[in-house]
Amino acid sequence: MKLTLNRILGITAASLAGFIIVVTGISFAVKTAKPGKNLRAADPEPGEIISRSDNGNGKVAAFTGLGRIRAVTKPDPRKSSGMGIPVVITPWFSYPDGDTVFYEELSRKSTAMQVIISQYFSHYTEDELRSMGEERIKADLLEQLNARFSLGKIMAVYFSDYIFLE
Repeated sequence: MKLTLNRILGITAASLAGFIIVVTGISFAVKTAKPGKNLRAADPEPGEIISRSDNGNGKVAAFTGLGRIRAVTKPDPRKSSGMGIPVVITPWFSYPDGDTVFYEELSRKSTAMQVIISQYFSHYTEDELRSMGEERIKADLLEQLNARFSLGKIMAVYFSDYIFLE
């Protein structure tokens, strides 16, 4: 029986699909697969916080001027690579709406804030950061950042992106 090119391609595609299904099934069976391991609950967007802020606590504004920050965690001695893990963070802050003097201070100190955030992540390994939890990291950063301001205080720290690159 003569095989045509279409038949050969069909057999190859079916074999490849079967292989993928079998390998996926095996990885779940031996529990090496960890679906959703690195998923996090997303922080609200700046517009959502601003629209929800008129609830008696006063209006808030969002400072998004830091952009994306790339940092490297402290190397983990238990891992063979001997290098830290890159982390990508896009922080933004809420502060009292209408405080233009404080906004100017935030803008003026944006480079210093980027350095503080980068240094914070470089003092911990990936495992330490994951075990601390995102809320504690935000609280620590809020405290460290507010210590640098003289004309006002940020109210909360949020992350649009918080990604470990493995």
